[in-house]
Amino acid sequence: MSEEWCREQLENLQIKDLRTNTLNEIKNQLVKLPANENEITSKFIKSPILLDCLEDSTTTNEQTALLCDILSICMSSLSLDTTNIKTTLERSLSHSNTSVQQLAIAEIEKLINSSSITNVFDVNLIILLVKCIESDDSKVGTPVIEILVKILPNFIHINSVKVNLENTLDRSDIVRCRTYEVGVKLARISQQLLENVEYILQKAIVELDSEDILLQLNLLEILSELPLYQHGFVYLENRKVFEKLVKKIELMEENPLSRILIPGLMRFFGNVAQIHPSKIFNGYPNVINALFDCLLANDYSILPVAFDTLANLASSNDGKKFLDSVPGQKMKVIARELYSMLRNLPSELKIRLLNCLEALFRIDPNLSDNQVTCITQSWYEIFSSSSDLTVIMEYAKNSFPDIKIASIGWLKAICLHKWGQEFFRNTAGFLEYLLDRKSEFDKNVLLEKYEIIRILSESDRVFDIETLNELRKYVREGAFYVQGVTEVAIEGGN
Repeated sequence: MSEEWCREQLENLQIKDLRTNTLNEIKNQLVKLPANENEITSKFIKSPILLDCLEDSTTTNEQTALLCDILSICMSSLSLDTTNIKTTLERSLSHSNTSVQQLAIAEIEKLINSSSITNVFDVNLIILLVKCIESDDSKVGTPVIEILVKILPNFIHINSVKVNLENTLDRSDIVRCRTYEVGVKLARISQQLLENVEYILQKAIVELDSEDILLQLNLLEILSELPLYQHGFVYLENRKVFEKLVKKIELMEENPLSRILIPGLMRFFGNVAQIHPSKIFNGYPNVINALFDCLLANDYSILPVAFDTLANLASSNDGKKFLDSVPGQKMKVIARELYSMLRNLPSELKIRLLNCLEALFRIDPNLSDNQVTCITQSWYEIFSSSSDLTVIMEYAKNSFPDIKIASIGWLKAICLHKWGQEFFRNTAGFLEYLLDRKSEFDKNVLLEKYEIIRILSESDRVFDIETLNELRKYVREGAFYVQGVTEVAIEGGN
């Protein structure tokens, strides 16, 4: 393809009757170009005609699709340090056609992982990206959030960028929530960035008092990421956000519609508990009472978040101790209820509950704590009304892979306890099931089984020498060992 051919095609694009055929011709030729020959694509990018055609009111949908394909090929072929691509991205982001904006955003998503990122992004491009937050098209407004989170740290201090971000806070609920999400994700990164976006966080916190329940729910979802970070936790505490949200729980009976907020509130405080369990248990006992009410209500719409929140609360040794110390032995009531749920819940919720049970019993083997050992044993005995792991074995043998892998994860958590290993020993047929290499073929299940066997093989005070030898042989052979035909024949003969 010569320079003359390129010039001819660009001229033909300006003739409406020739436009469709010309676009097909250009696309077909560009597709055939070797990846390293970008001189031709550069000529098309340098010309404003492609974007001018997109702005032409007579351009058909077919022509728009072809133009976007051609632009995509041209942009992906250019080196990142060319001014051509920067100019094209700017024109594309400000284009009235959202398909063109989507194209630019897709290209930027490729660029943000490049070491040459600083050669492409400048204040003008950042401001255009900020304006994309306001798009009515979710395919533009949603992906731009993650792009901004990655590139704004180098530009957030610039006044013109701040002004444009502030402008989005006067737009619709959807647009404001996108900006709040950008603000929270940036604030997580560091104390300095939190201070840079405090004006965004302040507006979000004020809107927690909105009469719009759905807006409140969205804000809870967005803000729930912040307390997972120490500086974020301190900021929310100083702004009295925790007290504000606890008040909502306390007043819930006065406004039944506000029960819609329960999943968001549970998720928020569950994240707080991962960092500071004592803050929840000592400072906000009504949160725990609300969680227990959710678990006992048998409301399938709330249970997923309730299970996740309980798992978060129990993720540390302190969390387990606090849960067990709740007045009225409520955790024992919950343990019995969880057993009933495990029997009766649909599969999707059953998996969520199994994951929750894994968290309830999981410990860090390097942080030995006799009190936690006693607590978890008590919970299991109340849960199963037994001193063996028959309940877990039943689910570990389930034919549904997701239920199987979740139950084996629970088993692994229990086998970290000495009492769990003793209960395992008391469970008829469980050892044979674990050691049977012919019973499972799923890679993830095999790896989890191997890890359990490795843990058990180190328990020389629980198992006899013959059992230990079997376990250790399995560990030596590895997770994916396949017994040969000759070995099977010899064993059969013996």
